[in-house]
Amino acid sequence: MKISAKDLMDSLSSELSPIYLLMAQETFQIQELVDKICTQAKKENFLERQSFYISKGTDWSFLKSSEENLDLFGSKKIIEIKLIDSGPGNKGAKALKTYSEEPDLSKIVIVSAERLDKKSQDAVWVKTLEAAGKLIIVNPLTKNALPRWIQDKGKDFDLEIENEACQILAEKTEGNLLASLQEIKKLSLLFPQQTINYENMVSSISDSAKYSIFDLSNAFITGNRERTATILESLKEEGTPETLILWALSKEINNLFKTKNKGSAQGIWGPRNYLDSLESLSKQVPISKIKEALKLVAEIDSGIKGYSKENAWQSIRQLIIDFKFA
Repeated sequence: MKISAKDLMDSLSSELSPIYLLMAQETFQIQELVDKICTQAKKENFLERQSFYISKGTDWSFLKSSEENLDLFGSKKIIEIKLIDSGPGNKGAKALKTYSEEPDLSKIVIVSAERLDKKSQDAVWVKTLEAAGKLIIVNPLTKNALPRWIQDKGKDFDLEIENEACQILAEKTEGNLLASLQEIKKLSLLFPQQTINYENMVSSISDSAKYSIFDLSNAFITGNRERTATILESLKEEGTPETLILWALSKEINNLFKTKNKGSAQGIWGPRNYLDSLESLSKQVPISKIKEALKLVAEIDSGIKGYSKENAWQSIRQLIIDFKFA
Protein backbone atom coordinates (compact mmCIF):
# COMPACT_ATOMS: atom_id res chain seq x y z
CA MET A 1 0.00 0.00 0.00
CA LYS A 2 1.30 3.43 -0.90
CA ILE A 3 1.02 6.10 1.80
CA SER A 4 2.40 9.62 2.15
CA ALA A 5 5.19 10.61 4.54
CA LYS A 6 2.66 12.74 6.44
CA ASP A 7 0.44 9.68 6.99
CA LEU A 8 3.26 7.51 8.34
CA MET A 9 2.73 8.36 12.02
CA ASP A 10 -0.99 7.54 11.87
CA SER A 11 -0.16 4.28 10.14
CA LEU A 12 2.47 3.36 12.75
CA SER A 13 0.16 4.08 15.65
CA SER A 14 -2.46 1.84 14.08
CA GLU A 15 -0.30 -1.14 13.14
CA LEU A 16 3.30 -1.93 12.23
CA SER A 17 3.79 -3.32 8.75
CA PRO A 18 6.25 -6.21 8.24
CA ILE A 19 7.74 -4.43 5.22
CA TYR A 20 8.47 -0.77 4.43
CA LEU A 21 9.86 0.54 1.15
CA LEU A 22 11.11 4.12 1.38
CA MET A 23 12.20 6.16 -1.64
CA ALA A 24 13.79 9.62 -1.63
CA GLN A 25 16.59 11.64 -3.17
CA GLU A 26 18.18 12.71 0.12
CA THR A 27 19.67 10.51 2.83
CA PHE A 28 18.16 12.74 5.51
CA GLN A 29 14.65 12.43 4.06
CA ILE A 30 14.89 8.66 4.27
CA GLN A 31 16.49 8.73 7.71
CA GLU A 32 13.62 10.76 9.14
CA LEU A 33 11.19 8.04 8.07
CA VAL A 34 13.44 5.21 9.27
CA ASP A 35 13.78 6.85 12.69
CA LYS A 36 10.01 7.09 13.09
CA ILE A 37 9.53 3.43 12.14
CA CYS A 38 12.33 2.24 14.44
CA THR A 39 11.09 4.33 17.37
CA GLN A 40 7.65 2.74 17.16
CA ALA A 41 9.11 -0.71 16.52
CA LYS A 42 11.31 -0.44 19.60
CA LYS A 43 8.20 0.22 21.70
CA GLU A 44 6.87 -3.09 20.42
CA ASN A 45 10.03 -5.00 21.42
CA PHE A 46 11.89 -5.05 18.11
CA LEU A 47 15.15 -4.64 20.00
CA GLU A 48 17.76 -5.81 17.48
CA ARG A 49 18.74 -3.96 14.34
CA GLN A 50 20.87 -4.96 11.37
CA SER A 51 21.76 -2.80 8.36
CA PHE A 52 22.94 -3.97 4.94
CA TYR A 53 24.38 -1.78 2.18
CA ILE A 54 23.61 -3.56 -1.08
CA SER A 55 26.19 -4.12 -3.81
CA LYS A 56 26.50 -6.58 -6.70
CA GLY A 57 28.13 -9.20 -4.49
CA THR A 58 25.65 -9.03 -1.60
CA ASP A 59 24.66 -12.38 -0.10
CA TRP A 60 20.89 -12.18 0.42
CA SER A 61 20.73 -15.14 2.78
CA PHE A 62 20.19 -12.73 5.68
CA LEU A 63 16.52 -12.63 4.66
CA LYS A 64 16.12 -16.35 5.28
CA SER A 65 14.98 -17.39 8.75
CA SER A 66 14.84 -21.16 8.41
CA GLU A 67 18.11 -21.66 10.26
CA GLU A 68 17.31 -19.27 13.09
CA ASN A 69 16.03 -20.38 16.48
CA LEU A 70 12.77 -18.47 16.60
CA ASP A 71 11.34 -19.63 19.93
CA LEU A 72 8.91 -17.65 22.06
CA PHE A 73 11.78 -15.81 23.70
CA GLY A 74 13.59 -14.98 20.47
CA SER A 75 14.37 -11.31 19.93
CA LYS A 76 12.36 -9.44 17.33
CA LYS A 77 14.53 -7.72 14.77
CA ILE A 78 14.64 -4.76 12.38
CA ILE A 79 16.47 -5.39 9.10
CA GLU A 80 17.37 -2.28 7.12
CA ILE A 81 18.32 -2.83 3.48
CA LYS A 82 19.98 0.20 1.90
CA LEU A 83 19.96 0.68 -1.87
CA ILE A 84 21.92 3.62 -3.25
CA ASP A 85 21.54 4.73 -6.89
CA SER A 86 20.43 1.29 -8.07
CA GLY A 87 17.95 -1.50 -7.49
CA PRO A 88 18.68 -4.80 -5.75
CA GLY A 89 19.73 -6.60 -8.93
CA ASN A 90 18.18 -9.82 -10.22
CA LYS A 91 19.33 -11.88 -7.24
CA GLY A 92 18.08 -9.30 -4.75
CA ALA A 93 14.76 -8.78 -6.55
CA LYS A 94 14.13 -12.52 -6.42
CA ALA A 95 15.05 -12.67 -2.71
CA LEU A 96 12.73 -9.76 -1.87
CA LYS A 97 9.89 -11.26 -3.90
CA THR A 98 10.26 -14.62 -2.16
CA TYR A 99 10.43 -12.99 1.27
CA SER A 100 7.40 -10.76 0.66
CA GLU A 101 5.24 -13.80 -0.17
CA GLU A 102 5.52 -14.92 3.45
CA PRO A 103 7.09 -12.19 5.66
CA ASP A 104 8.60 -13.20 8.98
CA LEU A 105 6.46 -11.50 11.64
CA SER A 106 9.40 -11.49 14.06
CA LYS A 107 11.10 -9.03 11.72
CA ILE A 108 10.43 -5.61 10.25
CA VAL A 109 12.20 -5.19 6.92
CA ILE A 110 12.91 -1.59 5.86
CA VAL A 111 14.14 -1.20 2.28
CA SER A 112 15.44 2.32 1.68
CA ALA A 113 16.08 3.30 -1.94
CA GLU A 114 18.10 6.49 -2.31
CA ARG A 115 18.18 8.32 -5.66
CA LEU A 116 16.51 5.46 -7.52
CA ASP A 117 15.70 6.38 -11.13
CA LYS A 118 12.13 6.46 -12.43
CA LYS A 119 12.50 3.23 -14.42
CA SER A 120 13.63 1.32 -11.32
CA GLN A 121 10.74 2.77 -9.30
CA ASP A 122 8.34 0.97 -11.64
CA ALA A 123 10.11 -2.39 -11.36
CA VAL A 124 8.32 -5.61 -10.39
CA TRP A 125 10.21 -5.90 -7.08
CA VAL A 126 8.85 -2.47 -6.07
CA LYS A 127 5.27 -3.50 -6.85
CA THR A 128 5.79 -6.74 -4.90
CA LEU A 129 7.00 -4.94 -1.77
CA GLU A 130 4.24 -2.34 -2.09
CA ALA A 131 1.62 -5.10 -2.16
CA ALA A 132 3.09 -6.80 0.92
CA GLY A 133 3.79 -3.70 3.00
CA LYS A 134 3.94 0.10 2.91
CA LEU A 135 5.52 2.25 0.17
CA ILE A 136 6.47 5.87 0.82
CA ILE A 137 7.95 8.09 -1.90
CA VAL A 138 9.30 11.49 -0.84
CA ASN A 139 9.55 13.98 -3.69
CA PRO A 140 12.96 15.60 -4.34
CA LEU A 141 13.60 18.87 -2.54
CA THR A 142 14.86 21.43 -5.03
CA LYS A 143 17.16 24.29 -4.11
CA ASN A 144 14.30 26.75 -4.58
CA ALA A 145 12.05 24.68 -2.30
CA LEU A 146 14.55 24.59 0.58
CA PRO A 147 13.46 27.93 2.14
CA ARG A 148 9.86 26.69 2.32
CA TRP A 149 11.07 23.42 3.88
CA ILE A 150 12.98 25.45 6.48
CA GLN A 151 9.86 27.48 7.22
CA ASP A 152 7.75 24.33 7.65
CA LYS A 153 10.34 22.71 9.92
CA GLY A 154 10.47 25.85 12.01
CA LYS A 155 6.77 25.42 12.79
CA ASP A 156 7.56 22.00 14.27
CA PHE A 157 9.61 23.89 16.87
CA ASP A 158 7.06 26.68 17.41
CA LEU A 159 9.04 29.13 15.30
CA GLU A 160 7.75 31.44 12.60
CA ILE A 161 10.73 32.01 10.29
CA GLU A 162 10.42 34.99 7.95
CA ASN A 163 11.14 34.50 4.25
CA GLU A 164 14.37 36.50 4.22
CA ALA A 165 15.69 34.54 7.20
CA CYS A 166 14.85 31.27 5.44
CA GLN A 167 16.80 32.39 2.38
CA ILE A 168 19.86 33.18 4.53
CA LEU A 169 19.83 29.75 6.17
CA ALA A 170 19.28 27.97 2.83
CA GLU A 171 22.33 29.71 1.37
CA LYS A 172 24.42 28.97 4.46
CA THR A 173 23.66 25.24 4.57
CA GLU A 174 23.81 24.73 0.79
CA GLY A 175 21.09 22.08 0.70
CA ASN A 176 22.31 20.15 3.74
CA LEU A 177 18.96 19.30 5.34
CA LEU A 178 20.42 17.97 8.57
CA ALA A 179 22.57 21.06 9.05
CA SER A 180 19.49 23.21 8.42
CA LEU A 181 17.54 21.25 11.01
CA GLN A 182 20.31 21.61 13.60
CA GLU A 183 20.31 25.38 13.06
CA ILE A 184 16.52 25.47 13.49
CA LYS A 185 16.86 23.57 16.76
CA LYS A 186 19.44 26.09 17.95
CA LEU A 187 17.13 28.94 17.01
CA SER A 188 14.35 27.36 19.06
CA LEU A 189 16.62 27.52 22.11
CA LEU A 190 17.83 31.07 21.48
CA PHE A 191 14.45 32.51 20.49
CA PRO A 192 11.76 30.18 21.88
CA GLN A 193 8.29 30.56 20.33
CA GLN A 194 9.29 33.72 18.48
CA THR A 195 9.27 35.04 14.95
CA ILE A 196 12.75 34.66 13.46
CA ASN A 197 13.72 37.65 11.36
CA TYR A 198 16.82 38.41 9.31
CA GLU A 199 18.75 39.80 12.29
CA ASN A 200 17.95 36.78 14.48
CA MET A 201 19.15 34.38 11.79
CA VAL A 202 22.38 36.27 11.09
CA SER A 203 23.25 36.48 14.78
CA SER A 204 22.61 32.76 15.24
CA ILE A 205 24.71 31.78 12.23
CA SER A 206 27.51 34.21 13.18
CA ASP A 207 27.67 32.59 16.61
CA SER A 208 28.68 29.30 15.04
CA ALA A 209 31.51 27.03 16.06
CA LYS A 210 35.18 27.41 15.18
CA TYR A 211 34.78 24.57 12.72
CA SER A 212 31.63 23.66 10.80
CA ILE A 213 30.36 20.32 9.62
CA PHE A 214 31.40 21.41 6.11
CA ASP A 215 35.01 21.77 7.28
CA LEU A 216 34.88 18.16 8.45
CA SER A 217 33.50 16.97 5.09
CA ASN A 218 36.09 18.92 3.12
CA ALA A 219 38.99 17.63 5.22
CA PHE A 220 37.77 14.05 4.90
CA ILE A 221 37.19 14.12 1.16
CA THR A 222 40.58 15.72 0.47
CA GLY A 223 42.21 12.83 2.29
CA ASN A 224 43.66 14.92 5.14
CA ARG A 225 43.26 12.45 8.01
CA GLU A 226 45.06 14.59 10.60
CA ARG A 227 42.93 17.67 9.90
CA THR A 228 39.76 15.55 9.86
CA ALA A 229 40.59 14.17 13.30
CA THR A 230 41.38 17.65 14.64
CA ILE A 231 38.07 19.07 13.39
CA LEU A 232 36.20 16.06 14.79
CA GLU A 233 37.59 16.66 18.29
CA SER A 234 36.73 20.36 18.06
CA LEU A 235 33.15 19.62 16.98
CA LYS A 236 32.80 17.11 19.82
CA GLU A 237 33.96 19.70 22.38
CA GLU A 238 31.49 22.22 20.96
CA GLY A 239 28.60 19.79 21.43
CA THR A 240 27.90 18.89 17.81
CA PRO A 241 25.50 15.88 17.78
CA GLU A 242 26.93 12.52 16.72
CA THR A 243 24.06 12.18 14.24
CA LEU A 244 25.21 15.26 12.32
CA ILE A 245 28.83 14.09 12.29
CA LEU A 246 27.84 10.64 11.06
CA TRP A 247 25.51 12.11 8.43
CA ALA A 248 28.37 14.18 6.98
CA LEU A 249 30.82 11.28 6.87
CA SER A 250 28.19 8.91 5.51
CA LYS A 251 27.35 11.32 2.70
CA GLU A 252 31.00 11.60 1.65
CA ILE A 253 31.62 7.85 1.84
CA ASN A 254 28.48 7.18 -0.22
CA ASN A 255 29.59 9.72 -2.82
CA LEU A 256 33.04 8.13 -2.83
CA PHE A 257 31.47 4.69 -3.33
CA LYS A 258 29.47 5.96 -6.33
CA THR A 259 32.52 7.70 -7.81
CA LYS A 260 34.62 4.56 -7.43
CA ASN A 261 31.99 2.41 -9.15
CA LYS A 262 31.35 4.83 -12.02
CA GLY A 263 34.95 5.92 -12.48
CA SER A 264 33.90 9.57 -12.22
CA ALA A 265 31.86 11.96 -10.09
CA GLN A 266 29.33 12.52 -12.87
CA GLY A 267 25.81 12.90 -11.47
CA ILE A 268 26.97 14.04 -8.03
CA TRP A 269 26.01 17.59 -7.06
CA GLY A 270 28.74 19.96 -5.94
CA PRO A 271 31.34 22.54 -7.02
CA ARG A 272 34.12 21.46 -9.38
CA ASN A 273 36.84 21.41 -6.71
CA TYR A 274 34.69 19.06 -4.59
CA LEU A 275 34.09 16.71 -7.53
CA ASP A 276 37.82 16.76 -8.34
CA SER A 277 38.60 15.80 -4.72
CA LEU A 278 36.11 12.91 -4.92
CA GLU A 279 37.67 11.58 -8.11
CA SER A 280 41.19 11.95 -6.73
CA LEU A 281 40.38 10.16 -3.47
CA SER A 282 38.47 7.39 -5.26
CA LYS A 283 41.68 6.49 -7.12
CA GLN A 284 43.57 6.14 -3.84
CA VAL A 285 41.13 4.18 -1.70
CA PRO A 286 40.43 0.47 -2.41
CA ILE A 287 36.76 -0.44 -2.88
CA SER A 288 37.10 -2.92 -0.01
CA LYS A 289 38.00 -0.09 2.36
CA ILE A 290 35.00 1.95 1.23
CA LYS A 291 32.67 -1.02 1.82
CA GLU A 292 34.16 -1.55 5.29
CA ALA A 293 33.53 2.13 6.06
CA LEU A 294 29.89 1.87 4.92
CA LYS A 295 29.39 -1.15 7.16
CA LEU A 296 30.91 0.71 10.12
CA VAL A 297 28.64 3.72 9.45
CA ALA A 298 25.62 1.39 9.73
CA GLU A 299 26.95 -0.06 13.00
CA ILE A 300 27.58 3.40 14.48
CA ASP A 301 24.09 4.49 13.47
CA SER A 302 22.63 1.49 15.29
CA GLY A 303 24.66 2.39 18.38
CA ILE A 304 23.46 5.98 18.38
CA LYS A 305 19.86 4.74 18.24
CA GLY A 306 20.39 2.39 21.17
CA TYR A 307 20.56 -0.93 19.35
CA SER A 308 24.10 -1.64 20.61
CA LYS A 309 26.38 -0.48 23.40
CA GLU A 310 29.12 0.84 21.11
CA ASN A 311 30.49 4.29 21.97
CA ALA A 312 29.53 6.46 18.99
CA TRP A 313 32.37 8.98 19.30
CA GLN A 314 34.99 6.27 19.72
CA SER A 315 33.64 4.43 16.67
CA ILE A 316 33.59 7.61 14.57
CA ARG A 317 37.21 8.29 15.53
CA GLN A 318 38.09 4.74 14.53
CA LEU A 319 36.32 5.20 11.21
CA ILE A 320 38.54 8.18 10.41
CA ILE A 321 41.75 6.56 11.65
CA ASP A 322 41.15 3.30 9.78
CA PHE A 323 40.28 4.97 6.50
CA LYS A 324 43.70 4.26 5.00
CA PHE A 325 44.72 4.97 1.44
CA ALA A 326 46.16 2.47 -0.99
